[in-house]
Amino acid sequence: MTLQPIDGVTPAVRPRRARLSESARRRLQGSVPDETFRAYKREVKKFEKWCADEGETDLPCATDTLTNWVSSRADAGDSVSAIKQGIAAVVFFHDQKNVPEALMPDTADAWRIVGQYKKERANAGHRELQAEVFTPEELRRMVAALPEERRVARLRDAALLTAATSSFARRSNVMRFDLSDLSFLDNGDARLFKTYSKTDQAAKGKPVILPPGEHELSDPVGWLRAWKAELNEQGITDGPLFRRISRTGRILPYRLHPGHLNLLVKRTAKAAGLEPRPNTRHVAHSTRASGATAAAEAGAAYSQICDQGDWSPKGTQAQLYVRPKAKDNAMRGVL
Repeated sequence: MTLQPIDGVTPAVRPRRARLSESARRRLQGSVPDETFRAYKREVKKFEKWCADEGETDLPCATDTLTNWVSSRADAGDSVSAIKQGIAAVVFFHDQKNVPEALMPDTADAWRIVGQYKKERANAGHRELQAEVFTPEELRRMVAALPEERRVARLRDAALLTAATSSFARRSNVMRFDLSDLSFLDNGDARLFKTYSKTDQAAKGKPVILPPGEHELSDPVGWLRAWKAELNEQGITDGPLFRRISRTGRILPYRLHPGHLNLLVKRTAKAAGLEPRPNTRHVAHSTRASGATAAAEAGAAYSQICDQGDWSPKGTQAQLYVRPKAKDNAMRGVL
């Protein structure tokens, strides 16, 4: 993006962040989660291409330019979540490029179009995709489907699947775990320390306790112990917990890519013969939803579920993770 004048107004207006240092700007950029930042970059590339094709200025863009782009995304049938992310991305990169306040696009109409588009999709019978949940028994089938010939990778992926499900942790948290975040308690539980999350603005972090599973295939403590033992066997005692592995089974010093959990859930669910319900799919987020759902089915208190998943007990966000198929119907046995 190159800063250009629009509507006869030039960028000579004093920027709102004129005295912001480069180190301050770098840390502000770093405050956005890596996955979100990568998604923003993808969305901005789409915006730049659209502007080039339409002969529009991308930076700073006019309010109508942003509004028309959003409407064109709706015309193309893009998902609501992708369009929302696109709006946020354009605003974020305008801010990162130090665009003056007077030249920032107004997003009000863009958001109104998103609202109208959601209604249009709902009226047309479209339902947004959700992460499909798997039961504890299905999780065991997924773990059992891991290739036994790749022993080291199987240990890692079994530990990853079971720990992600049992901890309700976001994918970003799971991939950020270090060996120093893992410990085993005298009572047989495992303890993982989540360094921070998007709901932990103070970056204090918090521990999450994982009890042993009822079955060896879905036991996060057992798999974590086996994986840590393998790490130690290969001389690894610190650094990332979940790492890349060479074809020969050598554990590499590099942290796993965040996309690995997504691919792992998809691959093992398919190998286990699990069929997602309509408007759902097996993705990384399935581990978080499946953990919350299994806990609710087992009778865990709502406050406990919220605490472990970093959801506010006063809000309704946690309820979105307990999928309808796991809830008993209010009218069962009534009529």
